[in-house]
Amino acid sequence: MSTRQGGADPPLSSRRWTCADVELWLLAAFRAMPTTAIYAPRGNTLMAIGPDVPSATFDIVSFSGTVLGDRSNERRALLIWARCKATKGLVGGSIAQFCIETGWRRSTFEDRRRRACQRIADAKNSADAAISARDSDLTPVKSASDAMLTV
Repeated sequence: MSTRQGGADPPLSSRRWTCADVELWLLAAFRAMPTTAIYAPRGNTLMAIGPDVPSATFDIVSFSGTVLGDRSNERRALLIWARCKATKGLVGGSIAQFCIETGWRRSTFEDRRRRACQRIADAKNSADAAISARDSDLTPVKSASDAMLTV
């Protein structure tokens, strides 16, 4: 049996996501597909490249666009960081090169990256809490007579 790439499983909904979790999954996505463009039209679908890479590996990339806006500077900094770290700067260049090209100070880049990471973790935690609340409202019915009593 082959092992899948991407490190640990995503945190269970009972455990809150952190920036480290977001970073882990972004790195997994860019390790699996290092030449993936930072921006892709929403109509495109990222798909697993083999049986060892679950398609869920790429969900965090899509979710980052939903939370931050597809072309926001925060998302740009976070995805550039992930690609640079995953490829050791061999694909797309280094963070220093990016900062020179865009005129950003390195501290601005890091602030945007950290802010983006935190916003994604917060959004994931909010989504998990909403799902948990919804699921707790769905009380299983044991029998038909119980269902009639609850009406």
